[in-house]
Amino acid sequence: MAAISQKKVRDFLIKAKSAKKMKAKGQIFEDLVCYVVEKIPGISVTKRNVLNPYQSEEIDIGVWNEKVAGSLSFLPNTILIEAKNWSTPAGSQEIAHFVAKLEERGLEFGFFVALNGVSGSPHEITAARDKIRFALCKKIRIVVMKRVDIESFKSGNDVVEFVKGKLCELAASGTQFE
Repeated sequence: MAAISQKKVRDFLIKAKSAKKMKAKGQIFEDLVCYVVEKIPGISVTKRNVLNPYQSEEIDIGVWNEKVAGSLSFLPNTILIEAKNWSTPAGSQEIAHFVAKLEERGLEFGFFVALNGVSGSPHEITAARDKIRFALCKKIRIVVMKRVDIESFKSGNDVVEFVKGKLCELAASGTQFE
């Protein structure tokens, strides 16, 4: 599988941190997320920053999954990604809003990529983690990815293995541990 350049990852993170405007910080972070997911065979970014017709919600990243064997063939063709380049963990409201976006579109899976993860205790399943657990009742699975995860990926295969592990963890325990 395609290699993920740690230098490029660091460059994206440095550029995002040093950007003056919040919009630019978010855009650069989304560029990093796109760079990483496009290293997964069969995954291509098809949409970015799309507002719904009512301009009430935005989809950060939409990807198409060709379901290549040995890759993310176990996931649906259409996958949405929410990207949060925040200095604090994303909260339960952000997870609930993302779950609603997925539900309203009839989708069963999404990535929530937050620079500093999500709020709550993984062992007590509190705050944002409770919203991830509750989404399971609606047959919606969310994989949370944070900075430390992105920095650990050396290839698209690492991302695939990460996703498999997180989905098994989610199914077995109802949450995702650090």
